Amino acid sequence: MFRFFAKSAIATLIWKRYHRVILATLALLLGYFLISMIHGDYVDYAQGAQDTKLLWLSYIAKWTGLIVITALYYFYLKLVLAPKEVKAPQANTSRQKHPHKQKQHNGPTPSIEPEHDPFANIRQKEKLKSRGDIALDSHRNTNS
Repeated sequence: MFRFFAKSAIATLIWKRYHRVILATLALLLGYFLISMIHGDYVDYAQGAQDTKLLWLSYIAKWTGLIVITALYYFYLKLVLAPKEVKAPQANTSRQKHPHKQKQHNGPTPSIEPEHDPFANIRQKEKLKSRGDIALDSHRNTNS
């Protein structure tokens, strides 16, 4: 019973994460199969009808089709399914006051006006200390 749930959970996780890639790959393989089947049917027909004058055109169409659907697949995977890049946020006031401390900020900048920002004093501090840091400092001072 547990094995069934584990397999189902893994399959669901994989499907939710990669369903677009899986469907695109299946479409690519289906396209390859259809192009090969159509080309094979035409080659059989041309050989049966003793009309092989335009057989070279069939090979050109086959390889052009394979290259086109492969290029579309690559374009879809690289450009359409690529993760969107997050634009760099603009510099806020604390960076302007301390230009020598340029740090990367990986989140969106708050759109709160500076006079209504309750955390403005924390952003302007040189060094932040937590309750744990204060407790350790007091413990070290009492033991020394």
